[in-house]
Parts: sequence; structure tokens; C-alpha cells
Amino acid sequence: MRRMRKSSLLAGVLAFTMASLALGQAKTDYTGFWKKNCEDPFGLQIKPARGGLYSVAFCKAEYCSEPGAYLPNTRIDNDPGYELLGPTRMKVRHAEGGYSTYIKCTSDTTPPVQQRR
Repeated sequence: MRRMRKSSLLAGVLAFTMASLALGQAKTDYTGFWKKNCEDPFGLQIKPARGGLYSVAFCKAEYCSEPGAYLPNTRIDNDPGYELLGPTRMKVRHAEGGYSTYIKCTSDTTPPVQQRR
């Protein structure tokens, strides 16, 4: 009987650990173009950077700011400059105060004008 309890306990711990690991790996990928309105020719280009960070550039027409020039690289998750409203909606705080709400329009990081070609 004891051996059966130990086996059941071990199986339960193993299942819990595997489920916890799976949840930890189910991280949101923020890569793509985020805009206030998906028809806009400008918005935020979010791309993976080094060390698990994202670069956030402001793009209009065919031009995007250099990585780190518009906003510093970030993990987005747990960054006080970002308020996540879901996997495809977020608020981005402005340095001068206030915020803008963005929606993920595409996972493509090509500047908006080039996407239409």
C-alpha cells in the first residue's frame, strides 16, 4: 500500500511539474506590427532583440526608427511602460505622460507601406 501511495504521489508531482513547465513556455510572442488602427500607415514595429528582449521602433511609411531610439528594449511582460490587455492588445505609456492603446495587426515586421506591395 505504501509503495502505491509513493508511486501515486510521484506521478502527481511529475504531472504538476510538467504542467507548470508547459505554462511557463506558453509565452506571448509580441513580434509584429502594432497600430492604433490596422489601416494606419504607421505604428510600432516590435522585433526580437538580444537577451529575450524586444526592440520597439516607431514606423511611418517606409521608415522605422532605429532600435532603442523610440523606446528602450524591453521584455514587455512586467514592464511598467506596457499594460497588456490580452495577447493582441496593449497600452504603451508615453514618457511625457498618458498612453496609447495598440492592437497587433500582423506578425510581419515589414514597414506598413512595404506590406501593401
